[in-house]
Amino acid sequence: MNIVVIGPGALGSLFSARLAVSGQDVTLLDHNVTRAQALANRLVLSTADQDIEATLTITAHPACLADAELIILAVKSPQVDGLIHIAQSRTGPDTLILGLQNGIGHLQPFKDCATGLLALGVTSQGATLVKPGHVRHGGHGPTTIGFLHPAPDQRTAMLKRVAAAMSAAGLATEVVDDIEARLWQKLLVNAGINGLTVLYDCPNGQLLGIAEARTRLIALVEEGALVARQKGLDVGPDPVGRTLEVCRATANNISSMLQDVRRGRTTEILAINGALVAEAKKLATPVPENELLTRQVLMKS
Repeated sequence: MNIVVIGPGALGSLFSARLAVSGQDVTLLDHNVTRAQALANRLVLSTADQDIEATLTITAHPACLADAELIILAVKSPQVDGLIHIAQSRTGPDTLILGLQNGIGHLQPFKDCATGLLALGVTSQGATLVKPGHVRHGGHGPTTIGFLHPAPDQRTAMLKRVAAAMSAAGLATEVVDDIEARLWQKLLVNAGINGLTVLYDCPNGQLLGIAEARTRLIALVEEGALVARQKGLDVGPDPVGRTLEVCRATANNISSMLQDVRRGRTTEILAINGALVAEAKKLATPVPENELLTRQVLMKS
């Protein structure tokens, strides 16, 4: 399968390396010409017991999109809409575009597409960018992908091919019919953890030992779960318990949002808690903790 991954960050590098090592034809597309040239068509993938060198095409030239069967968007939410337009202007009618973003701030173009050309994914794979071109696979977790609307049979078959290719590359992936609910399930975890790690400047697990942080985490998730259920989405019986468990399981992790703040980059707070607040307003549902956290993180970033 001819695959183009857009975005050389942790997730994009992980998926690129894993897919390339498994034998897929992978191109990693970077917006930075100098960095793309410096990577010299190789990525280093570190696992628990070894370093693996992946050879693939790394370029800053979007001409590579023309022959892609699959385009994986491994960028932040604000970039998604523009990149979809760029990709669709350079690809054929059968190319599948898969978005792998945190939050729900990027969903509109996927909601507008009922042809099976745009798919969404949620992943629990753990990846840390050691430096450009070197990614550490820190933990395995499921990836689910799906369409927001029923798709033609040939598009569903294509999505299943993608899932099989990812699974064969060591990225266990399943096609699901309820991808929006899965997005919200992850959203609630991120909404409860990421912003608070910024405020308290700590790894995920330390939130559990700070009484005020733990109380706020619970309130953030409960507010989000109420909004999701009002939208008719199944977020499971215990989203708070799930979020606390993720905190424990990733106790030493530095959240991507805290990493962004430490590096002086724009955070995804508006795509996570901010987007949750926007959905709540449509339903006239108060979510004061999410509103407060969004303001506080914006002040720090």
